[in-house]
Amino acid sequence: MGYHITLKRPEPSTGITKQEWRDFVASRPELKIVEDDPHFITAILDGDDTLALHYSSGDASAFTKNPKGPRIIEYMASIAPHFGGVVTGDEGETFSSPADWGTQSDWDSQPNFAEKPWWKHELSGGKKIVLGLLLGVVAILIKELFFP
Repeated sequence: MGYHITLKRPEPSTGITKQEWRDFVASRPELKIVEDDPHFITAILDGDDTLALHYSSGDASAFTKNPKGPRIIEYMASIAPHFGGVVTGDEGETFSSPADWGTQSDWDSQPNFAEKPWWKHELSGGKKIVLGLLLGVVAILIKELFFP
């Protein structure tokens, strides 16, 4: 999980195609493709791994995950008109002007919240299944041992 900021075309438009995204990245010297698989294309901005843009063919959109500052959001907003798209956050907020994303000092001055305790972390799908099976076996054992 994490916080995503997404560049996509508004409904009911068609999404950004994989070839359209690949051609766009190839035409921009500041972007470099670092991963290209059947469902995702990952490009980095200015050679910085922390400024990654991911294209998802499933959503027909580009997104960044957990941005560390305004640079990637500013870049996404600057390229949005090329695609006729909008840049939005997970909570529905729109990023279209510098007032929306702030400055690096704004980001740096935000408090760091403590990490969640272990019992509040969300388990991945596989771990949920294993935990469910384990709890099921324990319940059966208790039933057989104490309630014959």
